[in-house]
Amino acid sequence: MIELLAIAAHPDDVEIGCAGTMLLAKRDGKRTGIVDLTRGELSTRGTLESRARETEAATKILGLDYRTNLGMPDGNIELSQENIARLITEIRKTRPTIVLAPSREERHPDHEAAAELAHRACFYAGLEKYSPECGEPHRPLLILNYMQTYAIEPRIIVDVTSVFEDRMRAVEAYSSQFSGSNNSGDQSQRETFLSQEGFFDWLRARASANGLRIGAKYGEAFWGPEPLGTKDLFSLVTKTIA
Repeated sequence: MIELLAIAAHPDDVEIGCAGTMLLAKRDGKRTGIVDLTRGELSTRGTLESRARETEAATKILGLDYRTNLGMPDGNIELSQENIARLITEIRKTRPTIVLAPSREERHPDHEAAAELAHRACFYAGLEKYSPECGEPHRPLLILNYMQTYAIEPRIIVDVTSVFEDRMRAVEAYSSQFSGSNNSGDQSQRETFLSQEGFFDWLRARASANGLRIGAKYGEAFWGPEPLGTKDLFSLVTKTIA
């Protein structure tokens, strides 16, 4: 069983959006995993080979117990019955308590498609009569959407201060995608949203802004459609200054 499962359109999406939360769960003894839907073959920078090596390096930094890639076409994540069934198979196999999915309103259409695919698969995975060939029914108890490019008004912010530098190391593992030389050696140095100067400063600034709202140095923001509960009101107090 994988207790915390993150779903991503591309390798590096989870690392950019919610790697700190993955690291915290692992540190607390939870089993963690990622399902990447595509291999990111349309990326302007890097190659499939370099992306695979970078994903392996990031996986080691995160200490994941499970990671797989469903090999859907980059730029064409269809909301088809076939793709829903493939993701249902992963959900029923790993049986997560919590699923982290992309934000539903995003700059990249693949992220939006992945969010809707995750929503449908998580629901239908709990129906006994839906694709019984995909395994025993299982529906995650909590689904949250992580922030990627567009800002969201969060339902919850997780204090990731204690793991933030390792979180950034996981992002930096994808060196072909960011500023500096293109490690693949066979593509132009065309700039992208990720490779522009200041991208890492932006990631830090965003995490700092999220953290400030809860009295922490760094935070990761999540949105969910349902109210969140607690058995202990005092566990919600993260601030030291009112």
